[in-house]
Amino acid sequence: MRILKISFIPIMLISLMFKTPHVVENNIYKEKKIYCSMAGSGDPWSALTRPKRPMLLAMHDGLNIERIAEVFDMSVDQMISEIKPLQESSLVKRVDNSYKPCFFVANLSETEKVYSHSKTTGKLLAEALFKEWDELERSFSGLSISRLYSLKEQGFMFVGARILDIGVLGALVRDKSLLTPAPPRPSPERPDGQYYFWMVEGEPEHLGKYGQEDTDLSWENWHLLNFGQSFIDGKLNLKRRLFENRIGATLKSSRPESPELLAEELDVPFFDKKDSESWEDVSRSVSSDLLKILKDKSSDFKNFYGTLKASKYTNNSFGEFFCWYYHLAFGWAIEALEEEGAIVIPPEGYSAIIMYREGPEGLLSK
Repeated sequence: MRILKISFIPIMLISLMFKTPHVVENNIYKEKKIYCSMAGSGDPWSALTRPKRPMLLAMHDGLNIERIAEVFDMSVDQMISEIKPLQESSLVKRVDNSYKPCFFVANLSETEKVYSHSKTTGKLLAEALFKEWDELERSFSGLSISRLYSLKEQGFMFVGARILDIGVLGALVRDKSLLTPAPPRPSPERPDGQYYFWMVEGEPEHLGKYGQEDTDLSWENWHLLNFGQSFIDGKLNLKRRLFENRIGATLKSSRPESPELLAEELDVPFFDKKDSESWEDVSRSVSSDLLKILKDKSSDFKNFYGTLKASKYTNNSFGEFFCWYYHLAFGWAIEALEEEGAIVIPPEGYSAIIMYREGPEGLLSK
């Protein structure tokens, strides 16, 4: 099964908002917005039905089984029955008279705390890129695509997606010191399950603002990438969704003879094989430099993680925390680049390109 990295997305990063139905008046979780993301292979969703998500947040907040049952207007036996599929799917464990999630969870105050902390890291990444910007400009000017576009015009994709997002995530996965391997999460349906999973309370932007969708094309090693926001101002980015629908319709109905002709049909930039390989070399080099910056701050990240509740009751959630944290941080870096006039974020909130790439990337890198 091939999993793609998504903005919390794409591999699959899945974002879901939920408001609890049919609850008693004293249920403090009634209006909470909860978002989940997954990266790896497995199936938490069959066990994690929507009503169970606020229950998990209540567990995270320290409520014991009797109090959770009271809040959700159930008997203790009914609540234990609700929790059983989560235990069988390696998502919940029993600790004395309480149940705790086995993955990273953040309530609203923690989400806002992490969101704020990640901004400083994002600015550090942007500052490092500014120091290399002249070299990035020279590298870009050597590409044939530079005859049509400037790096400023395409930087959202070439630097935001290919370096800050995919490039650094791949470097983190290969390095293994901050993005520790995803833990095994066997379930009855997927005994081989191994994935990151995290759940946060907040707004859509708190799960991560930007992400890449990767569509395999019929020509070997050719891909259509679209990178950007799935939500804008808390609402679904309809322009991006319509573009993704158009991709699907075009691939079903059209039979272009080459990826370049498909790019013309979809009106997106075409990155030929030579340019693709050249820029991926640049991306790997710059991503390695950014990885060093992150590793220099590793003790800060681990100490900060230690202030969050999930660090106290989980044994393996630092990698999930940092995967989420980095998605927030690189979003701040992209916006810092735009503020300084180095790149332009498209007004529609996404950018697309057709390019050549061999092998897995991002969170699928080994």
